[in-house]
Amino acid sequence: MAEMCLKSRVILRTPIGLVRVTACKTGVHDISLTAASEIPGEKVAVAVTEAPDHWLSPLKQCVDWLTLYFKDAKAAYQKPLPPFHRPNAKADSFTYKVWETLTNQVPCGETVSYGQLAAMAGNSKACRAVGGAMRANQIPILMPCHRVTRSDGALGNYMSGKGDSLKKWLLEHEGAIVN
Repeated sequence: MAEMCLKSRVILRTPIGLVRVTACKTGVHDISLTAASEIPGEKVAVAVTEAPDHWLSPLKQCVDWLTLYFKDAKAAYQKPLPPFHRPNAKADSFTYKVWETLTNQVPCGETVSYGQLAAMAGNSKACRAVGGAMRANQIPILMPCHRVTRSDGALGNYMSGKGDSLKKWLLEHEGAIVN
């Protein structure tokens, strides 16, 4: 029987709205983004609005990393990512391979199509499976599913279509050219 994780969470005020990060002592479990239809235009410094009584190391690492990301995305990706903890992910699955490939091979400021990512992960015919892997991503920004676009360069859906302006903002923030 799998051991239950004792999780802690923090809520950050960011330029894209509120972001909730949940982690255990092993790593980050979840990052929840606001599915805003419109991103606030003003500059907002990252600030903790709700914090745990006890900061777990991966949670603090994630807050520090996200703070740097919203200040300078390229600088953030030069730093090590906080550890992830995906207790239900199967390391030998195609989804896991897609996640690892995206995280390690698609740099900040670049995009990749679903089909290209499928080929990079070892199965060029699995673009729908890549879409499923993106929908299953529980740690957006750290695992940059916003960098995956349609083959025609269109953004595609993000957060079930509710976060398309968010996806555009993230890509522009990273210096990617957006159609």
